[in-house]
Amino acid sequence: MSLERDFDARLQKPSVVCVVGSPRAAGNTATLVDAAIAEFVRHGASCEKVMLADYHIMPCEGHDNCAELSACPLDDDAPFLLDKVYSADLVVFATPVYYEDVSGQMKVFIDRNCHNYSHEIWLKAKSVGLIAVAESSGLDETIATLRRYVAFSTNGRLQPFVVTGKAAKLGDAARDTELLAAVKKMAAAMMAELGARRATVSA
Repeated sequence: MSLERDFDARLQKPSVVCVVGSPRAAGNTATLVDAAIAEFVRHGASCEKVMLADYHIMPCEGHDNCAELSACPLDDDAPFLLDKVYSADLVVFATPVYYEDVSGQMKVFIDRNCHNYSHEIWLKAKSVGLIAVAESSGLDETIATLRRYVAFSTNGRLQPFVVTGKAAKLGDAARDTELLAAVKKMAAAMMAELGARRATVSA
């Protein structure tokens, strides 16, 4: 990349949306997301953390004519949140492991992507990160669920970055230096991938 193109790319401040499926604003999952956000910001990105528990998101009702509807008929915060997520340059999906899978908040959010999928609307994100935190087990199953969601929402074109870890008690993640380092490394790698993709487009 030439110096002129590099300068132009830096003028475009990347947008990052981190979707958190934990009901705990200061829980282990949110702590790891905050560490990732700090790294994104350090690399010049603009970040927003979305705590799903703070919004009214109704479960998908499985309308048979979903593909024919111009908008989802459910009147809640989901369309507003989906607009944020689908327009971001980078997206992180983070969840605690509940009953060997994603949290209820995250599952409801995933299901509400059905309308976009039915209309072949894909995530704009050039890179996606996945974070899962478990007390003991269920990490593989949880990441598999998030991977399937990303595959359906990006038309199968992205390979997510993944960080998993264990935190049995509140505050464990904040004391786990290796886990904190892992999410920071993930954020840096996502920024690098975005830069590489922008360089390819500009070349």
